[in-house]
Amino acid sequence: MSEVFFVTASIACGKSTFIQIAKNKGFKVLSADIIAHELLDENALKIADLFDNKSLIKEQKIDRKALANIVFNDHFAKEKLENFLHPKIRAKIIKQIKLLKNFSPIFVELPLFFETKAYFELGKSILIYAPKELSLKRLIQRDTLSEKEALQRLEAQMDIEKKLELADFVIKNEGDLEEFKQNCEEFFDTIKLLNKGKNEIL
Repeated sequence: MSEVFFVTASIACGKSTFIQIAKNKGFKVLSADIIAHELLDENALKIADLFDNKSLIKEQKIDRKALANIVFNDHFAKEKLENFLHPKIRAKIIKQIKLLKNFSPIFVELPLFFETKAYFELGKSILIYAPKELSLKRLIQRDTLSEKEALQRLEAQMDIEKKLELADFVIKNEGDLEEFKQNCEEFFDTIKLLNKGKNEIL
């Protein structure tokens, strides 16, 4: 049986960087964001109908920036999109985990692990931690957003300090990339020790 770790955080904390590091080390990884993007395009017409807004479709795909502007400015619109997408994302993640049953551990990038409460029975959580002020700064730089826009996106998720209380494992990302890589390596060493003696492929 695969051991599954759900990698979560707030925006711009380093989830995707961790997933890339794990992938480079040969671990099997999945991304809810990639799955969500695929589902957005596969269901472009349905989503445009959901919001009664055909302008959301650009070259037969969802204009993700336009959609983000809607859902991050309207709680009910965000809830509507999540109710449509989340069951489909969960079904795809479970299907892909089953396909990888001969590999362990598996790391799944899942930003809303705690918010959805739909994956608790499937594995353990890893929080990539950076304080809110640092995430805000990184998000403004990364996505060229105003402070107000960046703050709006951060506050659309559960507070990072609350996630810190709930997480099974925490990897800090408060310094530079090399420091974060070292913290990731220490985590990989930890789970190898925890799994020593189990019949799992590490």
